[in-house]
Amino acid sequence: MGGQGAVLADFVRSSGPLRGQALHRLAMGCAAAMAKLHARGAAGLRLGPRTVALGTRGQVLIGWQASAADDGGAMAEDVRDWADLVVFAATGSQHGDLSVLTPALRAAVEECRRPDAAARPQAGHLLRVLLGHSMAAAVASVDDLLAG
Repeated sequence: MGGQGAVLADFVRSSGPLRGQALHRLAMGCAAAMAKLHARGAAGLRLGPRTVALGTRGQVLIGWQASAADDGGAMAEDVRDWADLVVFAATGSQHGDLSVLTPALRAAVEECRRPDAAARPQAGHLLRVLLGHSMAAAVASVDDLLAG
């Protein structure tokens, strides 16, 4: 990703953790890219501080290598990886203190880190939550669309 921006790990090490709009933009950008790739059947993205970069204009760049999609296990791991990435961006550690996150972002991270992979939200649901809907409303609206 050289020349396109700073790899997140290097940026956080040199400039410190992301806060406010910069953190939200990173979380949204990664969630949107993940949802788009999942919709195309790509999973196993391996999101992490070394595979995500911040572009020179604030955009999020993902250097992903998707494996073959499976029954959802790889997608659930991608969602978990997203949560760890957000925590790293906010704290400089994948196991950092969640109290630095906004309540909405903290709730999304906690949902994505559930031990039961089947209980984690899908990337599309996560994106809706980040856009301002609650987790319950995001799931309900998708269920309504699928039922209609």
